[in-house]
Amino acid sequence: MIRLIEIEPGSASSPLPEASFRIRHHLADHPLFQLDRLARLAASLPADRIEFNGPVEPNQDPNLTPSNGMTPEETVRRIEHAKSWMVIKNAESDPEYKALLDACLDQAAEQTGGLMGAALDRQAFIFVTSPGNVTPFHSDPEQNFLLQIRGSKRMSLFDHRDREIVSAEDSELFPGKHRNLPYRDELEAKATHQHIEPGEGLFVPIFDPHWVKNGDAVSISFSITWQTEDTQRLVRLSYVNAVLRKFGWPQAPAGINVTWDWVKIAAYQALRPVYDAVKKLVGDRRKALAIFLGRKASGVAA
Repeated sequence: MIRLIEIEPGSASSPLPEASFRIRHHLADHPLFQLDRLARLAASLPADRIEFNGPVEPNQDPNLTPSNGMTPEETVRRIEHAKSWMVIKNAESDPEYKALLDACLDQAAEQTGGLMGAALDRQAFIFVTSPGNVTPFHSDPEQNFLLQIRGSKRMSLFDHRDREIVSAEDSELFPGKHRNLPYRDELEAKATHQHIEPGEGLFVPIFDPHWVKNGDAVSISFSITWQTEDTQRLVRLSYVNAVLRKFGWPQAPAGINVTWDWVKIAAYQALRPVYDAVKKLVGDRRKALAIFLGRKASGVAA
């Protein structure tokens, strides 16, 4: 039987690999990634599950992201000439895409002895991009298999632990914080450059910053993301460290003080449901943050 996704033996030596590696897949001709099917998917999802824009740069200010003036469905159908970038979030809410997501991750787990893909919080994102467009410099709080379905792209990938690339403050998460990061051209000398074509893919480690340049044709990519208990712990620590920094108490990276890490995780687990309840009650993230943090909430990224 032909596998949907193929991982070379030895590529993953732990559930939390620190380096990217290449993979192969057999999804390039899959009917779920035809433009007509993707247009119908985009039209069926709530507005907050679709993000799209006009031409952007690697160092894009998220508050100045241009609109393309079209609906999500129109953007997909006209993507060749739309000069746009689109991500369809949580495609797994559609049963057909969920079945494909689960099959890929189950096969990844089988091939790696459970190290990769034995997944929590499984999610699927589909990127539909016009020729030559850019995905800005950013990082993601999950592990990711990025599979190239149509067209080609080049990824510039960086080590999130290098503080010359991303500061400790910029690397931390915060409720409502945008994923985009400050980018400078001189950072490119530190990048690992990966070029992927249909049938090829990459594992992208959690938090590793990257930006993507599309090739000269329409691009479709399938992003398979998941969490493990370790990555959930790192994400929670990042949130707590960001909050403590708002109070003027910068924290050491995860793993320096394991006991203190667990105290912070326990605090997160106790307080996050309360914050979510307050946010639901007041109907606004900034108001909820103000209740928790007072004036310290001012200036939080949208």
